Amino acid sequence: MKPETFTSYSALDFAQEPSFIRWVRAGDEEAAVFWQNWLDQHPEKASEVAEGRKLAQALTVREEEPSEAVLNALWNRIDLATSIAKEPLVQTTPTVAPTSLREARIRPLRRWLSYAAAACVTLLLVALLYNPTERVSAGIGQKLTHQLPDGSSVAINAASSISYHPWRWRFTRQVELEGEAFFQVTKGSRFVVKAVQGQVEVLGTSFNVRARGNSFAVSCVTGKVRVSNPKGAQILTPGLITQTNENGDLVTPYTIDNQPSGAWRDGKFYFTQTPLEEVFAEIQRQFEVRIQTTPEIARRKVTTYFEGSNVDTALFNVCWPLRLETSTRGDLILVK
Repeated sequence: MKPETFTSYSALDFAQEPSFIRWVRAGDEEAAVFWQNWLDQHPEKASEVAEGRKLAQALTVREEEPSEAVLNALWNRIDLATSIAKEPLVQTTPTVAPTSLREARIRPLRRWLSYAAAACVTLLLVALLYNPTERVSAGIGQKLTHQLPDGSSVAINAASSISYHPWRWRFTRQVELEGEAFFQVTKGSRFVVKAVQGQVEVLGTSFNVRARGNSFAVSCVTGKVRVSNPKGAQILTPGLITQTNENGDLVTPYTIDNQPSGAWRDGKFYFTQTPLEEVFAEIQRQFEVRIQTTPEIARRKVTTYFEGSNVDTALFNVCWPLRLETSTRGDLILVK
């Protein structure tokens, strides 16, 4: 099978692939080299590969049936304890159960052990494969905070949503994001935030992610994060920011003074060399209004700031320094 075929694989598909199984179960050196190289070329499939490894390993778990000698020793101990309780203290020789009686006892025990092993594997497969999705959304003009199963918290900005699989969280800490959110991650295994525009990987830290339209921006507050998309990757440490440019490339990390990451949680919104259409879009999300302007104004890049307490104040802070005028027609705001 061609390596590119694996890009469409799910965790269950990987767990059923012969070469993948040889890598996981037997530690086959050739398979290990192939899959490590493939994973380096396709980091976006890391979570599915990790889940596939756990599933392949789980499917090999097997309860060993106790040997005849072990079972005989156990029954001798049981008979000894019983005879001591029932016979006078002078009797020191244990009564050995007849062979036919012992075999009658062994058969149900073996059957029970087989059932128990099958039940364990079934429960594990249910936990891995049954994936109800938890989706949490903040509407226009709303903000909310949600706690993830491991205690990590997510502050979700207006018109944004996250989704994840609670049942699989123990094995894979992964969140799908649409919009903007601030994450405070508890230390533990790999934590991934996926968006259409790219993904962020951490172990334990706090960071902000904005993924709207063609825009993708990540800022690190504590710890270290790895930001990637199909065109490349960047490592961020506290205070650094990266985002995609007009070509979709992640720019070299940079810092911005006096613009704390995730300030939107406190109703403060900062923009640096940002098209006005994105600034107006944020005002619309925060105040449930419609803003209309010309294409020339919309494309204009600005460095600006507004607070989320009042739409009139927000528009004044953005438009007045640019000598733009605003007028209102019902719920429509015209900017020219």
